[in-house]
Amino acid sequence: MLCWGIGGSLIDAGLINAGVYSLEGGQLGTAATFSLWSLLWGGGGVWLYRRWTRPVTPER
Repeated sequence: MLCWGIGGSLIDAGLINAGVYSLEGGQLGTAATFSLWSLLWGGGGVWLYRRWTRPVTPER
């Protein structure tokens, strides 16, 4: 969970530094970043789960 929080904060800091949005203008940018980062992180978790739990096929 720590990596999730650090990654989201780094993305937020980069977008704020690039001028994509600012914290003074409301939290819409932060909410969008949170949503996208959560989807990416969740997708990565699903991919790892499927990779680690797939059945092993015997080699010929």
